[in-house]
Amino acid sequence: MQAAESKALAPARVAAHPNGVHRIQASRRLVPVNFRELWQGRELVGFFMLRDVKSRYRQTYLGPVWALLRPLMSIVVFSVIFGGLAHIKTDSNIPYALWVTPGVLAFGYVSTALTTTSTSLLTNSNVITKVYFPRLYVPLASTLTPVVDFLIGFVVLLALFLYYHRAPSWHIVFLPAFLALAALIVVGVGLWLSSFTARYRDAVFGVPYVVQIWQYATPVIYPVSFIPSRYHWLIDLNPFTAVVNGFRWSLLGQPFGSLAALGASILIALGITMSGLFIFRSTERVMVDML
Repeated sequence: MQAAESKALAPARVAAHPNGVHRIQASRRLVPVNFRELWQGRELVGFFMLRDVKSRYRQTYLGPVWALLRPLMSIVVFSVIFGGLAHIKTDSNIPYALWVTPGVLAFGYVSTALTTTSTSLLTNSNVITKVYFPRLYVPLASTLTPVVDFLIGFVVLLALFLYYHRAPSWHIVFLPAFLALAALIVVGVGLWLSSFTARYRDAVFGVPYVVQIWQYATPVIYPVSFIPSRYHWLIDLNPFTAVVNGFRWSLLGQPFGSLAALGASILIALGITMSGLFIFRSTERVMVDML
């Protein structure tokens, strides 16, 4: 490959050469997502996920047990402080510890996925600057990898069902749909954040605080009825409100709540993802130089 060609390990105009050599060079305008290219190299997403899962708990004594301890400690703290001391009442006779668990698991996935996705380009810079592959694989793999922790943490919920002598609702068959909605939102927000952190490293320090504030702005530790009715429209505009309510509806059989929140969540997820793709592809042109 010629020297002029090596400059564009950043994205992505790939032109066929008569002798079978492919020239990779930077585009001078926004290039639409090549879904055919993404599908052809889809095995790389699995490779990135497997690598991240193995490295996450490497040289740890407890290993994957941490995926159980994190939600368990959150449930204990929330139950003692908000369910006990603050006397936050749920909308049903379900014990607070069991009621709060679906929200903890849902936002536990969101928190981990957003944090890792926002810094995914930086943590993979050694690969991105050396070899060409569709850059979208990096934030996409970072979004999907925390699903493994979510599935492990699901054991905590099953244990609470046994402890309280209850059974999951038959609505559990719809749980993957709400997990997919959460993943779509995270992908969109993650594309924005990863593009921003590639340009400005300050965002690396700000993302954890944004995620923490977002958690308390989402009805994870309190029901929607806890908020005055005149502010419900603000809660409905939070795309993760429908995700948390959907988890509780799927697992506990709780009333789903506002369909407006679900519609807003889907529309916002699509809007954030489409605009995130636009921003990410724009950043991709100069990504190698910034990293």
